[in-house]
Amino acid sequence: MDISVIGLGKLGLCTAACFAARGHKVVGVDADAALLAALRRRECPIAESGLEELLRRAGDNFSCSGDYAAAVAASAVTMIIVPTPSLEDGSFSNAFVLRALEQLAPALAGKKEFHVVNVVSTVMPGSCAKVFIPLLERLTGKICGQEFGFVYNPEFIALGSVIRDFLRPDMLLMGVSDARSAAILREIYAATVESAPVYAVMSPLNAELTKLSLNCFVTMKINFANELAALCEAMPGADVDVVTRAVGSDSRVGSKYLTGGLGFGGPCFPRDNLAMSALGRLAGHEWKLAPLVLEQNKAVPERIFNRLRARLSPGGPVALFGVSYKQDTPVVEESQGLRLAGLLARAGYAVRLHDPLALDTARAVMGDGDGGGVSYHSSPYTAAHGARAIALLADWAQFAAYDWARLEQEAAPDALLFDSWRRLRDREFKRLVYCPLGLGEE
Repeated sequence: MDISVIGLGKLGLCTAACFAARGHKVVGVDADAALLAALRRRECPIAESGLEELLRRAGDNFSCSGDYAAAVAASAVTMIIVPTPSLEDGSFSNAFVLRALEQLAPALAGKKEFHVVNVVSTVMPGSCAKVFIPLLERLTGKICGQEFGFVYNPEFIALGSVIRDFLRPDMLLMGVSDARSAAILREIYAATVESAPVYAVMSPLNAELTKLSLNCFVTMKINFANELAALCEAMPGADVDVVTRAVGSDSRVGSKYLTGGLGFGGPCFPRDNLAMSALGRLAGHEWKLAPLVLEQNKAVPERIFNRLRARLSPGGPVALFGVSYKQDTPVVEESQGLRLAGLLARAGYAVRLHDPLALDTARAVMGDGDGGGVSYHSSPYTAAHGARAIALLADWAQFAAYDWARLEQEAAPDALLFDSWRRLRDREFKRLVYCPLGLGEE
């Protein structure tokens, strides 16, 4: 299938590369001239696991351009994957989507063949039927569902695992204008994905609601596990992992996202909760869960901070490992680790940050902290040198492979080791005082 992808950001470029590597002819469209130049030099401009290799495999199946009209004319399906930033009230802005639709409309108007416009960006419920489709019909003079098709097809992916999530979805969500458009999208995905997903085909409105609902439910589940971890810490002998394994084995619950840890962050989960609250206000229904979930999530770094402050007075160095919002990405947007770093720096601790990918992005957000109390370390061993506490935050797999005997020697005697995900719970430490989250101390 010939596909055009408008927007070559973190999700758009990965999507284009996945389709192209599986044999589809894909042209990517973006207004960023520097990004397009890098792609034409066969460089990978985005840090995402597996993307560089996927672009190599895509070869001549992938090309890029700044020409919307040519891309639409050369394809049967156009996927719009552009930002929908949050507005002050928590709802999403449609500005970039509208701009993309306006730029592709002339080419769509001139096409004789049936063409599918597929909005992948997360939008507020009601946007497709009330805004996007009427706009396209007005600009093209065509009837949606007859002379062109429309699909709302948001993806459920996480930065750091975009390609894996894209190729192995549990469910493919499609809000469609007509059966023909649904069949075309199914054909594309059937030739691309490696799993056998559920195809959830419905109206655009219900698909818009489903996208927000699923993400909000996941954050509620994460929140439950973190609240359970806090409760377990207050009860000697309690173990959050034992409890969640049992709870997650019930088919009514499931084990995914049911691990007590650091909470959630990133560019999607927090803002989707804000959007759900905004949607409730617009619809005249108060959505009470979202504010509670966000409030409880922000309390997780505060809980770690309070535990640390109770055992360690300000002044001494504290090493924080993993300040990206999650493992395998440099993104620090809404990072729980950076929230903790800010709390510690403002309280007078010397904060040392270590992360495999996110030091530059963390520095751009935090700088040197108030009074110059924040420093950045590519080596975990320099970060730990003389530290009175080490905290494992984002769940990077390589942390467990570090030389912990050396880290013990680098840290101050009897330094505290806070383990957010309990990855080191089976190790024996001679000099570090192990403080796992979610376990009640005997």
